[in-house]
Amino acid sequence: MKLWISSEADIDVAEQYREVRRFLEFEINKCLEEIVFDNDYEKWAYIAMIRDNKNWAEEIAKKHVKRKVLEFRLKIDHGDFLHGNFHQRVNLFIDALQRSVEKMKKLGISDSDRDKLSVILESVRVSLTHE
Repeated sequence: MKLWISSEADIDVAEQYREVRRFLEFEINKCLEEIVFDNDYEKWAYIAMIRDNKNWAEEIAKKHVKRKVLEFRLKIDHGDFLHGNFHQRVNLFIDALQRSVEKMKKLGISDSDRDKLSVILESVRVSLTHE
């Protein structure tokens, strides 16, 4: 499985978003390479919704069986992201990614696979605090 991150974000957070996305995709995908999963999904797609207008869209969690994609469109608070530092922004993303892992239960992803993903997210969070 490989993490792919995109966004539906306001322009005022675009540069900060790109910085966080590059960091997290690299760190998490490096960890994912070493993991064997029970499921056969190839892509964990996370679309970060970072908009000042909180009511513009609903969050989504769905699977695309034929394309082998788990897709999540989850919100990150615009103000917290805009005014946070790099570590705070990364933690907001990790929190959203952890919510996506929790939503995988309803999509039929095993406890074992969700635990593996949670461990990876927490290891990236811990490594960030030691920089």
